[in-house]
Amino acid sequence: MIFDPQIVAQANAFVNALKAGKRAHMPALRFEFWQQFMTTVNARMEAEA
Repeated sequence: MIFDPQIVAQANAFVNALKAGKRAHMPALRFEFWQQFMTTVNARMEAEA
């Protein structure tokens, strides 16, 4: 899967907000980008757990 850098950046910002205890903003995504976003979020959450 080819990851869009913008989607990865949004996912990283989402995880950083969750980890910092801040409000995490879920950006509006087209359905085709949802898997990329969630894959990145899951990978970051597992790696930093």
